Amino acid sequence: MRYLFWNTHKNENINSIIAELVLENNISFVILAEYSANVNELTQMLDLKGVAMQQYYCVCDRIVMLGSAETVDPGLDTDHATIRVINNDYILCGIHLNSKLFSDHEAHREILIEQIIHDIKSTEQELGMSKTVVVGDFNMNPFDSSCVDARYFHGLPIYEETRRKSRKIAGQDFMMFYNPMWNLLGDFEKPYGTYYYAGNDTVNTFWNLYDQVIIRPSLRPRFVDQSLRILTETEETSLLGKNGHPKRGISNHLPITFEIKENSYE
Repeated sequence: MRYLFWNTHKNENINSIIAELVLENNISFVILAEYSANVNELTQMLDLKGVAMQQYYCVCDRIVMLGSAETVDPGLDTDHATIRVINNDYILCGIHLNSKLFSDHEAHREILIEQIIHDIKSTEQELGMSKTVVVGDFNMNPFDSSCVDARYFHGLPIYEETRRKSRKIAGQDFMMFYNPMWNLLGDFEKPYGTYYYAGNDTVNTFWNLYDQVIIRPSLRPRFVDQSLRILTETEETSLLGKNGHPKRGISNHLPITFEIKENSYE
């Protein structure tokens, strides 16, 4: 199943570009943050182009989900996350955390993350599976402490290390995620991230990978490496301005796409 995530920055006229991305990248599941366009218009637009998708109800109003999955079972929702079970096969958690650029309350963000991790673990225990995907606008980079810290997302860049599934610290087991987004850091390939910020903070990387996907190690064999991409254009529209940064008239974030292979591939 091919996924698309995008923070659409409350652009009410973005549906045609989403439809182009879905068609050109063979997307079957869409997760959106800061979406304020008309979702019925979007599904109708896709239907006219031969792509049947339905919206999946989310209590969390920061996340919109739609797609063509046969079965999407409800899970736990918080103000910043939505958990769903996809085709009775694996767990999907869509998130949109608060921006640290406009908030000094890191402790508050950590409380939110603790709740999300608690809900994920509760869902995994209830279903007896550890096949979980977390995707969305983390509003932090893969190397930021809350992404790496064992108490929070515990997302590590080396799959071989995550194969142990957990680490024991002070007598407590902390489950791991594998974070493939680390492979997109640096300037070897463009774009350099999904979000650009040219502030005058003492620490500023300019380009950021706030939009991420992380997976439990058990799903690693089904994750298609080459499918993980930051999208910068459709056949009709560039998502970048002349300066090479996300075009704010469209969105200040760039979308990401990835694929989780179906069971038949295992």
